[in-house]
Amino acid sequence: MLPGLLWLTASGQTAASLAERLRRLELDPDQCYRVRDLELHREDIRIFLNDGVLIFSQPLHDRRVAAIFRAIDAGDDAELILRPPDRGERASLARATGSANLDEHFKTALFIFGDGGGEELLESVRKASSKPQPEEGLLLASRQGEAVRNFAQSFQVRLLRDVLSGDRRNGLFYAAISSPARGNFDVLHDPALPEQVIIGEVPPGSPGRFNVWASFPSRSRRQQGGNGPEEFFVEDYRIEAAVNQDLRLESRVEATLKPLRPLRGAVSFELSPDMEVQAARLDGQPVEIFRRESLRANLIGGQANESFLLVLPRPLEPGGNHKVEFELAGNVIRRAGNGVYYVGARTNWYPSRGFHFTRFDMTFRTPKDLRVAASGDLEEETVEGGTRIARFRTSAPVRLAGFNIGNFEAVTTQAKGLRVRVYANRTVEPSLAPPPRQIVMPPGAAPRISGRGPTQIITLTPPPPNPQARMKEIAGETAAAMEWMASQFGPPALPAVTVSPIPGNFGQGFPGLVYLSTIAYLPEKDRPPSVRTSRLDVFYSELLLAHEAAHQWWGNVVASASYRDEWLQEALANYTALMLLERRRGARALESVLEEYRADLLRETGDPRQPVEAAGPIIWGARLRGAEGVDPWRIITYCKGSWILHMLRRRLGDGPFLKMLGELRRKHEYKTITTEEFRALASRYTAKDDPDRTLEGFFDTWVYGTGIPVIETAVRTRGKPPAVNVTVTVRQSGVPDDFAVELPVAVTPARGARPVIKWLRTGGEAAVQFHLRAAPVRVEAAPGAAVLAVRK
Repeated sequence: MLPGLLWLTASGQTAASLAERLRRLELDPDQCYRVRDLELHREDIRIFLNDGVLIFSQPLHDRRVAAIFRAIDAGDDAELILRPPDRGERASLARATGSANLDEHFKTALFIFGDGGGEELLESVRKASSKPQPEEGLLLASRQGEAVRNFAQSFQVRLLRDVLSGDRRNGLFYAAISSPARGNFDVLHDPALPEQVIIGEVPPGSPGRFNVWASFPSRSRRQQGGNGPEEFFVEDYRIEAAVNQDLRLESRVEATLKPLRPLRGAVSFELSPDMEVQAARLDGQPVEIFRRESLRANLIGGQANESFLLVLPRPLEPGGNHKVEFELAGNVIRRAGNGVYYVGARTNWYPSRGFHFTRFDMTFRTPKDLRVAASGDLEEETVEGGTRIARFRTSAPVRLAGFNIGNFEAVTTQAKGLRVRVYANRTVEPSLAPPPRQIVMPPGAAPRISGRGPTQIITLTPPPPNPQARMKEIAGETAAAMEWMASQFGPPALPAVTVSPIPGNFGQGFPGLVYLSTIAYLPEKDRPPSVRTSRLDVFYSELLLAHEAAHQWWGNVVASASYRDEWLQEALANYTALMLLERRRGARALESVLEEYRADLLRETGDPRQPVEAAGPIIWGARLRGAEGVDPWRIITYCKGSWILHMLRRRLGDGPFLKMLGELRRKHEYKTITTEEFRALASRYTAKDDPDRTLEGFFDTWVYGTGIPVIETAVRTRGKPPAVNVTVTVRQSGVPDDFAVELPVAVTPARGARPVIKWLRTGGEAAVQFHLRAAPVRVEAAPGAAVLAVRK
């Protein structure tokens, strides 16, 4: 809250005063009852409090925001029933619990209500004439009061938003359940999330992780379709940012807040934990800010950012535009050493409300020896005294804006309709500097130094590699790659792109801004020995830059609709880079990378029978992330995603595949796309003789399912010219019996002739016959790496 001021909502409450009451929340012994046959439903979640004691919290602004159920007698019991609506989520639940549907009996549960459910449940208790249990209430209040406060504060930002807004329909419901069979687990219904129903657990000993057992849209959302209406948009950002000598970032952000439905009480924004909101105004009037850590809510919702509330001094109606202003400060710029810097909070250094397409106008003031690279066109750059001033504006709508900073040198080049600028540091970070070398000088090889023995040890410090060595080469590669992409997919997100270095072994593609690992700036011979393998040479020299440049289309023009669809933008960017590799070095280079990807997917995890690929279908997205060691999310998203697109390309043919990608960009320009929308678009380009023209079978197998089959091919030829019969038999193993793949089998009847292709549906053992005039010169099942499989 702003110092010295008290900003009141329409209800007369401040967020800060409500938060203080929440911090002191107590259970109410006078509202403790023996309950029987009490039901609590939230969409697909059905809870039955069959027998036990239920105690409610004291009111928070007339809301009973918490309650505890407890079985105190041997026969007391409660039950949770939950059935995921689709096969994938039932499989996910079965992996976690051993059952595709959850029917769990439990003895203890803690409930959090932001949706008014506490009052509704208390009313049901009173209507049932349940017997009060004040003595038991006193005992529960003394033993469970701290647990209630801890859980309530874990959702405090969301709870206060629900209480202040009075919006019960879109309020939160949460249950922390403890059962004899499963231990502790969490159940959440949150209408504000893309998937409203989530069930899972915080693994024992891993408080910073949340294992999702199942996650899906609620019944009403499935019936309505879509993602539900947004509350508001934040558009047309104007950012004035200053970087101090100590690298502290201070900024003033103006934007337009556009309500899409009536707004009451408070609205929420997201921001990096490293940035502090110092003040806020709405239409020129100072407003209250409420920001606290909400650990459980962020953990279950998978949020890296922190949410904070902007408390509304009055209701806002849809149809109007409102000016919102923030004053911020924080330490998001980091020192990597040797005068190398990087931005830690690259996607959340300004307040945002999700990602949607809008425009940015940003001005940065920095010490004059530092330069900024940012999303958008560099409109002007001047030096005034000891300050450098640079202004960037996006000429088209973008989903987010990023920046980079350093003591940069720059080169610029032009491509067709595109300006490319490459920034490079003057030095490399310490991790890339070669270590000192010691040389032992034998007797007589060097002049003897008085007081030392005849053998000398000399320490040599090699010169550091030059991070500017490949600047012009990188500029040319970027221009050539993006010119080809533009010829295939249409123009990129913005007509200017800046490539800038970042310490580490990764890259990142923002609209008009590419972060490129410093390793990629170095000639191969100057890179550390740990990254000098043939595979990593290809990655840093051939793929990384192209992949991040491709994000100018996939992610920055066409965006994924949800976490389930994020594989598309990563796989499309990666496969675009592979197609460029193929153009430069031939088909064998692409297939060699795919073979490495297949080996990654088949790598063993802790269970030798469970390869990485079996961790889950690609649409589980971030839910695939591993705790340590092998990361299934990265391997499945990038490696299997590239395989999926390659198999699709082989199925459609090169021409139709590229036409499909061009149509994808045109149809979904500045929009999101779902996996199903992608399937429907691709199906328009299948051949007439394709046995799976809708691609539903293809997507069921490779996108919504798991498995890499082992295939063994046998060829039998009978007869003599001109009547030769060829039978190709394919045996499949290593996958369930219902795993089926449409496999192309190609038979080349004579040298120089076009192959004859027939489709074969695998599953156990299957065969296809060809009738030829002569014995074939070549028979191939799934030629050109057409199917992700292991061949025997």
